[in-house]
Amino acid sequence: MKEKVKLTIGMGLLTVCQWMKLYVLFLFISLLAFTGCSGDEMYSDRVPGSTDGLWLKMGDNSVVPTSDIDAYDVSSHTIFLKKKAPYLEKVGYDGGVMSVHVGKEEIYKCSFHSAFLSYMPAGAFIYSPPFYKEDIIRISFLQMLNEKHEPMVTDPRSDKRIIEALKKYRQYHEGLQCDIKSCHYSKDNLVLNIELYNPDSYNYYYLDIKKMGFGLFHYFTNGPTFWDVKYTQTYTHKETVVHPAPWDSWKIEWLSLIKRGERKSISIVYQQFDRMPSGKYRMNFAYPGLINGLSQKDLILKDGRIWTGGVSIDKEVVIP
Repeated sequence: MKEKVKLTIGMGLLTVCQWMKLYVLFLFISLLAFTGCSGDEMYSDRVPGSTDGLWLKMGDNSVVPTSDIDAYDVSSHTIFLKKKAPYLEKVGYDGGVMSVHVGKEEIYKCSFHSAFLSYMPAGAFIYSPPFYKEDIIRISFLQMLNEKHEPMVTDPRSDKRIIEALKKYRQYHEGLQCDIKSCHYSKDNLVLNIELYNPDSYNYYYLDIKKMGFGLFHYFTNGPTFWDVKYTQTYTHKETVVHPAPWDSWKIEWLSLIKRGERKSISIVYQQFDRMPSGKYRMNFAYPGLINGLSQKDLILKDGRIWTGGVSIDKEVVIP
């Protein structure tokens, strides 16, 4: 009888020890899952105001730290912030400046440029006042060519240090890619065949030209522009553009879903295009995303994210 009591007590103690070990192991695994497993990511999550990864310095010397950056869409070079940046509320038509840093290194500077001016600045810039709310920043870039029609500067927005930092701190979004599959021109008509591709881990909602109509779609993009080999003459469409009312409004009915890993074929027909002689051209086309009046809270839908910004394609084309 005494032996049975001792055995029961012994088994009870063993069960408690096992349970305690499992409980400690569970807490440890839960902590790793919550923090992302690596020490660097634990540090970035736990230290508000850290500037170990990508961070921004504004013209008034205020800082948007790594910990305040939610994500960066590398297709449209759009930065999504966890909270509003006060400096963006101050920037008016007279411009400002912002610098992009990774850790202790300054990668590049970009100016705020009024969208209502007729000229465009060379290099990286941000439209001023911003089209977005104060928790979204989109950085644009204009390339300048030398006398040999060669690029004068490298686009700094895809610097490898930026990409590495975004991936390290889980802020990297692939966004959407766009490719021009074919371009057919005859007299005043141009048919542009495009493939839209979603390589990201998110489903995206994109502007669908069939749903919103040709004119309204081209409110968000200029359409294709052709340059001759000497870059002295441009050719583009003459179609009528339709403005949304009010100008900063948008509708969910304009959008279609492209799932992760999916490809969409899109054909755009221009019936009023400039007359172009036969020859070799450099063509530019920007596939647009929504821009007007958007905030972070507007982008998240039940089964995907609204893709914002836009992606530019530059391609050499031969017109027979």
